[in-house]
Amino acid sequence: MKKAVILSIALGITLLMSCSKELELALHQIYYDNFYQTEADALSAVNAVYDVLGSVNQYSSYLWLLQDVASDDCNARVTLNDPNLHQFNNYTLQTDNSYLAKIWQTTYLGISRANVVLEKVPGITMDSALQVRILGEARFLRGLYYFNLVRLFGDVPLITKPVSSNLGDDEILLKRASKDEVYNQIIEDLAMAAEQLPLKHPSSADKGRATKGSANGMLAKVYLTRGEWEKAYTVAQTVIESNAYSLHADYTTNFKEASKNGKESVFEVQFYKNSNTENSQMVISGLPSLPGIFSAGVEIMLPTDDLYNSFEEGDHRKEATFFTEYWQSTFAPHIWKYWDQDAYKPNQTTASGADFMVMRYSEVLLIYAEALNEAMGGPTTEAYDAINKVRARARNGIADVLPDLAGLDQAGFREAVLNERRHELVSEGQRWYDLVRTGNLVAFVKRVKGENSNPAEFNTVFPIPQREGFEPQSHTKSRILILS
Repeated sequence: MKKAVILSIALGITLLMSCSKELELALHQIYYDNFYQTEADALSAVNAVYDVLGSVNQYSSYLWLLQDVASDDCNARVTLNDPNLHQFNNYTLQTDNSYLAKIWQTTYLGISRANVVLEKVPGITMDSALQVRILGEARFLRGLYYFNLVRLFGDVPLITKPVSSNLGDDEILLKRASKDEVYNQIIEDLAMAAEQLPLKHPSSADKGRATKGSANGMLAKVYLTRGEWEKAYTVAQTVIESNAYSLHADYTTNFKEASKNGKESVFEVQFYKNSNTENSQMVISGLPSLPGIFSAGVEIMLPTDDLYNSFEEGDHRKEATFFTEYWQSTFAPHIWKYWDQDAYKPNQTTASGADFMVMRYSEVLLIYAEALNEAMGGPTTEAYDAINKVRARARNGIADVLPDLAGLDQAGFREAVLNERRHELVSEGQRWYDLVRTGNLVAFVKRVKGENSNPAEFNTVFPIPQREGFEPQSHTKSRILILS
């Protein structure tokens, strides 16, 4: 007998958030059919869609953590008593894995809130420009949520309308949509969002909200994932030619408290310093546990030797990403790139407000370079220019390290881009996706982790949580339990 599906759709009662400074949100619980009357209601509704991104089940922890541990970049700490995380490391994944269940539930919660915005906000009498912007933000966020879902799970239910208060069978019993159907919706949402969103937000209070560049950058990545190379480089080029973004001179600037939502940020999830509910877990997850120094460090994952040793000599990103000693203590390599030592003492890292970089401008350049190489049958001058800008920044002013790439054939350039992405985007939730889309998951993980991990070709998607009641690779109907 199929188990009850729990898609956290929050449809009968929706959790809405009222906006204060930036995207700091105060919690309210209001029946959604009676709520959408004013401009402030519309803002609160879209803020609630953003709010899900900061959940521990999303970008605060789980989404990027499993990307590291399931790839060749990191191992789950052997002594960590968390069998659910070790299942990703060892590829012994079970359908009752709690990480997958929580990611599934909260992603559909975000989708649900976006659906409500898109249904209710058009009927509000309000400033028309703000109304269009809010709808664009909701479309961008729904596209992002579905993009994560389809890459993680493959065929998934495609829900684009709020569920009514009187549930019909078509709302209770859902089928999994094909990946193509889901991607078509993602592309439609992101393309429309790019039309509706501003290039920049005029008010500093709106920093962190999606922009035209956010939507186009993510759309280029969707096309890259699908192997639609010409579309990928064309859309990435619009982001580059917008002149809205540039690289920080120093790689480490991206991860400083003072540089949040800076010139390289295409889209980042907002976290807040010393907040009880809006802290990021990225910092403490990578730091060692050293009594008296890093009492908050939990070192959930440890970089593999393969990752640590793969950097070219003189690559500034290596020293910016890892450390092996602190004060009088030495230890195996740990990740500290998110720890801003100017803002947080070691015992304050548990209250970090480090934002999560969903996309930086450096990735747009690498998307552009990769797509051009694939579309043109080899690297072009523009492809070299894009990747070499990223490498030039990684030299950190030292002229005789990380030479510009040149003279590569298509396969060599393809490998170079994959390596550049690995070094540029450590612990930014990218590596597992990259290994899957390039067909390297099984070979690379086995090469690095050996007998400790046994991925197979079917592991290019994760199992849908057992409680959802779907049979593998089927379109079986399943019952939904509505949650607030």
